[in-house]
Amino acid sequence: IPIFLVNTNIAKTAVPVALLSEATEELAKGYTHNYIKLLIYQLMTFGRKTAPCTYCSLHSIGAISEEQNLQYSTLLCGLLNKHLGISPLIYMNFFEMVVQNLAWDKTMFKVFIEAYHAKK
Repeated sequence: IPIFLVNTNIAKTAVPVALLSEATEELAKGYTHNYIKLLIYQLMTFGRKTAPCTYCSLHSIGAISEEQNLQYSTLLCGLLNKHLGISPLIYMNFFEMVVQNLAWDKTMFKVFIEAYHAKK
C-alpha cells in the first residue's frame, strides 16, 4: 500500500499528470491501484537554495527494506528528474507502516490485506 508524498517548490501548474500516472503504475506493481496514494505539496527551499528541489517520503506495508529502498530511490528520483527536472536536490525517507495501525473507511486495513491474499 504505497503512499508517496512529494514536497516540492515546482509550481503546481508545472507538475504534469504523467508524473502521477507513471508513478502510480510503477508503485502499483504487486498491489491493486485502488490503494496507491500520491500527494504533491508546494513551497520549499533546500539548504537556502530555491532551485527545483523536493523532500519525499514513501510509506508502505511490508515493502520497505534497504534493498527495496534503493530500487524505489532509483525509480522515484528518476521520475522526479524526468517530469520535474529536479536533480540532485532530492531527499527521500522510507517508512514501514504497521497494518494494525491503519484503517480504511471504518474498517481496519488488515481485513483488506487478508482478503487480497485469500484471492491469490
